[in-house]
Amino acid sequence: MKYILHVFCLFVSFCLIMGFTYELCDAQHMYKYKDENGNWCYTDNPALVPHLEKAEQSDVRNRDTDIVDDLEKRLRQRASPKNKIEEARIATVAIKSSIGVGSGFFISADGFILTNKHVIALGRDAEVRIEKAEKQLKDVKRQLDKEHGNILQMKRRLKNWEKHESYAEKKKSLNKWAGDYEKRKKVFLEKRQEFEDFKRKTSYPHDLKIYLVDDTELPVSIVSTSYGYDLALLRLAGYRTPFIEPDNVKRLSHGETLYAIGSPMGLNLRHTVTSGIFSGLRKFKEGPHEAGAYIQTNAQINKGNSGGPLITQEGKVIGINTWKFAGQKVEGLGFAIPIGRALDEFETYLGKSYESDR
Repeated sequence: MKYILHVFCLFVSFCLIMGFTYELCDAQHMYKYKDENGNWCYTDNPALVPHLEKAEQSDVRNRDTDIVDDLEKRLRQRASPKNKIEEARIATVAIKSSIGVGSGFFISADGFILTNKHVIALGRDAEVRIEKAEKQLKDVKRQLDKEHGNILQMKRRLKNWEKHESYAEKKKSLNKWAGDYEKRKKVFLEKRQEFEDFKRKTSYPHDLKIYLVDDTELPVSIVSTSYGYDLALLRLAGYRTPFIEPDNVKRLSHGETLYAIGSPMGLNLRHTVTSGIFSGLRKFKEGPHEAGAYIQTNAQINKGNSGGPLITQEGKVIGINTWKFAGQKVEGLGFAIPIGRALDEFETYLGKSYESDR
């Protein structure tokens, strides 16, 4: 039983982990194609295009997006933003992927969305956990097979005790053992199936959807992901979108009020706004996250806030909420990737960049 519980706990733990890495192509062209569901997809990697000869090819710097719907106008009419924070809120989205829910925001009027890479797929640390879980499953399977062999052997031996006075007691004990084994085997098979389903869903990001402030649900595609940072660029094609203007973190003063917008704890609380202050720009050389400078804030950042914007009182984005320190003796330590780093990383697509601290 302890093996089953161990596997179950391990399975639950890596289900809560997000991230995944891709090669960042220094692309000069974008490929536009329809997936099996008829949704338009964009990518700079020709290897991901199912029928390359049928895909439309264009220069990634061409900003003509074949706009068919003015989403910004519609959201402004429905949400009626009263201040700069609410204007940033209508440009923020909840993102649902095959592994969970996170946040993101429009960074351009033609549908580009910034988020964290771990929002849309698993990373190497989680892959290592999956490998360990697979090993654990194999170990449990071997234990169960060995136990099944012992039960069969005991059944054969029991035939020699049919005329012995202790036969009934031994048979009862064997039946109980066999019954317990079948229950544990059933639990194991269920958990192994859950594991296989989970691994299949997370093997490659798919079925990405965003939820807008007016509850509209729309499919989006992956444009690119960063090789070195926890950053991803998505796109909602065919729409004129609201977007958040970037600002340089170097202009911030300590103690300045900041706001985090996101979907803490899932879709039910999406577009939640929390506030805090700018606590400083911290540089990490090593640790669980990529080396570099991060914006420290005490604005509440919870699971589901990842990828959402960290904005100023003027409604400008200065960072992408990414991670926090958690523990019994730790509170109010959230960190965001400076927006300049993301703009530098995806300059090929966004056509703008800021000099960021690295």
